[in-house]
Amino acid sequence: MRFFSLLVFSALKSAHVFAGEATISTDGEVDDISNATDNCVDLLSGKVSTCHTYQIATLNASPRRCIHIETPPPQKEQEVPDICIDFPNYFDGTNGCLAYAQNDHFCNEYGDNVYDASPYKPNQACCACGGGNKSKPRLRVGDNVVLKGEMSMMSCKDLSILRIETDPIFQYVVRVNKGCGMAQRYFNGETLVENYQYPEGANILVKTDDPGNIEKYYKVELKKCRRGAKAQEFMFQQGSADASKIIILHKETQSPLVTTMGAVSPFVNVTQVWEDGLFDGSGDYFYMQMITSTNEGQFTNGKPMKPATSWLLSGYFGEQEYSEVRPRANTGSGDASDQEHSMWTFKQVLDDEANETSDVVDEHVEWLEKKTEMIGIDYLEEMPPWDLLDVDRSAGKKEVKSRFRELSRSFHPDKMMHHPEKKDLFEKIFVLLQNAYQGLKSGSEGDKEKFRREGDTGSQLFTHSQFVVELLPNYWTKIEQDDNTAQATDGVKRYILNVASHLNSTLVDSTVAEEESEATVQLWVVFMYSPKCGMSRTTRGMVDIAAAHLEKNFNIKVGAYACGLYKGFEASPTDPIGVSSDPICAQFERMETPNVHVIVETLPGRKFDENGVLVDQPLDPDLVIQNAKFKHFYAAVPHGTTTEFHPEAFIKFARQGKRVWDYSHLVTRMLRSSFNDADFINNSSLVAFFDGTGNGETNAEVVDAIKGALPGVAHRFLNDGLYVGTASCGFGDEVDERLIDCSQYSVSWLPDIKIYGQNDTVGTSLLRGQFGDRRDVQISLESMGNVLRMMLGGEDNNEDEYEEMKEPEDTGEGGSCQQSSPPPEYQPDMDFEKLEEPDEVPLLDEPEEADENPELDKEEEKSKVDEGPRKPKLAGGESIAELDGGPRENKRIQDRVAGFDNRANKRRGGGALMGGGGGGGGGFIAR
Repeated sequence: MRFFSLLVFSALKSAHVFAGEATISTDGEVDDISNATDNCVDLLSGKVSTCHTYQIATLNASPRRCIHIETPPPQKEQEVPDICIDFPNYFDGTNGCLAYAQNDHFCNEYGDNVYDASPYKPNQACCACGGGNKSKPRLRVGDNVVLKGEMSMMSCKDLSILRIETDPIFQYVVRVNKGCGMAQRYFNGETLVENYQYPEGANILVKTDDPGNIEKYYKVELKKCRRGAKAQEFMFQQGSADASKIIILHKETQSPLVTTMGAVSPFVNVTQVWEDGLFDGSGDYFYMQMITSTNEGQFTNGKPMKPATSWLLSGYFGEQEYSEVRPRANTGSGDASDQEHSMWTFKQVLDDEANETSDVVDEHVEWLEKKTEMIGIDYLEEMPPWDLLDVDRSAGKKEVKSRFRELSRSFHPDKMMHHPEKKDLFEKIFVLLQNAYQGLKSGSEGDKEKFRREGDTGSQLFTHSQFVVELLPNYWTKIEQDDNTAQATDGVKRYILNVASHLNSTLVDSTVAEEESEATVQLWVVFMYSPKCGMSRTTRGMVDIAAAHLEKNFNIKVGAYACGLYKGFEASPTDPIGVSSDPICAQFERMETPNVHVIVETLPGRKFDENGVLVDQPLDPDLVIQNAKFKHFYAAVPHGTTTEFHPEAFIKFARQGKRVWDYSHLVTRMLRSSFNDADFINNSSLVAFFDGTGNGETNAEVVDAIKGALPGVAHRFLNDGLYVGTASCGFGDEVDERLIDCSQYSVSWLPDIKIYGQNDTVGTSLLRGQFGDRRDVQISLESMGNVLRMMLGGEDNNEDEYEEMKEPEDTGEGGSCQQSSPPPEYQPDMDFEKLEEPDEVPLLDEPEEADENPELDKEEEKSKVDEGPRKPKLAGGESIAELDGGPRENKRIQDRVAGFDNRANKRRGGGALMGGGGGGGGGFIAR
């Protein structure tokens, strides 16, 4: 074993600040809080009280963790040795007491000498000679410490006192728990090797008790929240008479939380993140900041500087796992205030939680029951064993055994005597827990790691969530079906969400009434993510909070799917985040993660059979497919920040998606015969034309925006008789009624939106050219809506609140993880001056006879075109067909919506639209 000696060259002063002493406040004043009253005081608008104890937890994410300050068990006084500390600064020309400790004969030869530089003889001053100060050491075995004697040791934050030696001299033996100091890294041909100056397991000898060289260090960690864990309990104290200042004390050590992290004041600036009432529990989340410097005597622009502060964070952007609380300087720009790492919640510790016989339910027990009710027990079978037991992946045998015993109290079959309705289910859960325990408690580290690898499911982000469902691949059903007809293409692979069919029949809630029901739908918000994407990891806590609110208040479920994570759906080397190689993610046609959509699952109806058994009824395949086509996209996310995932924004998007679904029945899916229907001919109409073959070159985001906006348009003009429909353009020779020969309706590009007056069968396009991007859809629909409202009169059927779309900030960097660059932007024709024709360049190898048959040239050109895939049949040219009369002021409509061919292409942002999804739609608001 390697030993390192720490040579002490100087003693540094160390300042301590305690709650009962005079302290520095946030404004630089000194407050005396030693006479604080013992009466209960409500702080933070009544959210906490000085009479209760609290756990300080991260957002209710996967997993939620609590601030944890571990202290070694107290030693009995008789177990602490007496030590001798040399008189400080003793020096006699022989290198002082250190020389006497290193040379046994010095005490006999020089111990009685008297030196002018010191009032003491060596026999009086030096412990090696029997002198010095007799006392107890400041530190105890097991204490975490930090060494300040050498700069290379300042980075060593994982050291602890292994033992205290007194013979022949006093010294602390400090163990290095994790390699630190200067490091050399090299590749040995197989793996990356790191050699640290102070390797793990090494011992450092510290031959002084000087706080300037060795000091106790509190590891402010983040660990799984545990009921009854004293290391996770904190108290709130009133820091000033008006309760405007707050001190958070660690109950076990009585140390202020922030001073253990290097703050110069015990006061914590605690502010509420969200207003009360925005969503369930919105007022229960807080920022915490500590003072890192008073900046006393410092000036900027001639004015005294304010104290410097730092956020208390549970991690940094994109980290996979959180292990400790970290300060981050508040620079005023680019801070972490919009990220979940800076947000905390205070959970009161109930008095009866310390009583092991209490009926208080373990949080993980609640989670297991909730998860089984939500998704079925087969989901638990897919989980990693350490997640089932609610321990860390590297948990030791003692912790695994203790946790299994705790959970057994709830799930052991013998405990279910008074709950027979849960017995079968709990027996299955207990078997899973038992198998996990047997594998993780193995004495062989090799066997245990093999068991871990076999149970590892990768990096699911919502494993521990009670409200977000990890949608495994088997919860999606693959069908071979084209959007319109099998005649159009060879078939399109589509995965339809089908959670209901995979739910285990034995659920926790066995009291649900068995009654007949018709087929219905379940709305889902699906969070498509990549475990490799920092934006995905950084927003999971906020998504979890929103999911709890949506399920409780709107019956909207939130699911998450990890692109490229599962066997058979792996991400490819050219697609590391899996958005195009994973077929489930690919069908959503997004190139970034996370991408978020509202989709619909069709649930079967139930009827009693001839034996009186309630059974599911077969679903209409066409209905299932049609419902599965609904997709409302969260368009603010790709260019947004983490604020787009703040619960109130996420909830608003989900509600808008539900509204778009509710209004979607107002949009008619047109057949060929629909253009002759009285509803179409006798009313003002708005028809969107899309590619029905799958072979056309269309912008998926634009198509998404139009489809998401049309239901809102139909709802706004519901009382005005406006006919709103969608038509699918085909090859022109199909027998399928759902495919339209769009060349007959002067459709020259796709997608297109046409306005029809009464008795009008030609219509006018909203744009004099193709839509460039989502913003074009917003502008054209908003302008059209204003015109129609003025012409039709009446009032808007617009009783709901809609999202105010905002321009995204172009910061030059996106929060989302991109798979690749987007396709080239569409460039409209521009009126440039015609350049002079270049001089004819002679061919290098001219053929003997030139082909001068123009008809043959046309045939060859036609054959080249025929070699490619067939595309939808459209009208030729770029001209806009004129309206052919009718009572409507056709010219006025055309004038109001014309001129978009001069727009700047690819604008970002949006106007005031209803929905904000579906590529930016859900409708529009006229201003």
